[in-house]
Amino acid sequence: MTQLKTGEEPVPLRELAARLIDNGKAYLRAEVNLVKTTVSTKAGQAGPALAMIVVAILLVQAALTVLVAALGLLLARWLGLAGGFAVAAVAVLAIAGLLSWIAINRIKGMAK
Repeated sequence: MTQLKTGEEPVPLRELAARLIDNGKAYLRAEVNLVKTTVSTKAGQAGPALAMIVVAILLVQAALTVLVAALGLLLARWLGLAGGFAVAAVAVLAIAGLLSWIAINRIKGMAK
């Protein structure tokens, strides 16, 4: 505890509490500004990477479309053109349905 110097008056408790609150508010504002700056900097750096991920996903989707079309053409030898494409589409939809079902069950399992 600090000692009062000669001729110095003690600071009222109300004033000390007001200073403490003001200092706490200033500290909190500084911390919030630091977090905002950090997040905006990281988000700015991640922008080009996110664009590349979107392009990569679109390219994968295009490649899968070509593969399914090729499968349909391969099956068309035995099932006819419409039959080959139909079987290929049903096979891909079945795989997508299975993956969706697994994902939903995992999400439901996390909720428990």
